[in-house]
Amino acid sequence: MKLNIANPATGQQKTVEVDEERRYRIFYDKKISQEVEADSLGDEWKGYVLRVTGGNDKQGFPMKQGVLLPHRVRLLLADGHSCYRPRRDGERRRKSVRGCIVGPDIAVLSLIIVKQGDNELPGLTDNVLPKRLGPKRATKIRRFFNLSKDDDVRKYVIRREVKSKKKENAKPYTKAPKIQRLVTPIRLQRRRHLRALNRRRIDRIKEQKAEYDTLVQKRVAEKKAKVAATKASHKTATA
Repeated sequence: MKLNIANPATGQQKTVEVDEERRYRIFYDKKISQEVEADSLGDEWKGYVLRVTGGNDKQGFPMKQGVLLPHRVRLLLADGHSCYRPRRDGERRRKSVRGCIVGPDIAVLSLIIVKQGDNELPGLTDNVLPKRLGPKRATKIRRFFNLSKDDDVRKYVIRREVKSKKKENAKPYTKAPKIQRLVTPIRLQRRRHLRALNRRRIDRIKEQKAEYDTLVQKRVAEKKAKVAATKASHKTATA
């Protein structure tokens, strides 16, 4: 069985191939998102805790969260479901997926390190890779850098250096994502303007309704007066 292990703390990832079944038997009957102590994988794994995040069986079918079975099933999948990518709007398709319970038919198992042990693992814990892409949303940038509401979020966006592929001797430049949900004075002004437009529209509708109601009352009164006049003329004619 191949173990695809990732370490979110350092950003590193490594694939370990384990041939002896007694070493990876600890993962049997475990579901996706369950945590397992990795002591039986070897002495270097002592103290490590791993979490199951997914995997593929020997035929390449992916494990799907929520399917509480240790074998393959055919499910009708639609847009928004994992293990399926629709090709057109509203498309649904019945596809084979592997249940989320680990068994002996799993060929590749995806894991992440939840708790680090005493020993360093080369390729997983010995080096910290720089974060290539930082958070994009304003609130997540504040949480990432522990900022207050008074701090300017635009100064803390993670920028990355890019070199032109077309020109060899071109000067490198930096790229940064456009901050989402950033509240600026222009945004507040636009919001006030939209609210004012909404209020004006409501007031105009109220005025139009009041004019319509008065017109209806006037027409009803004229109709009543006309009916009363015709009745009075009939009475005088008969008398």
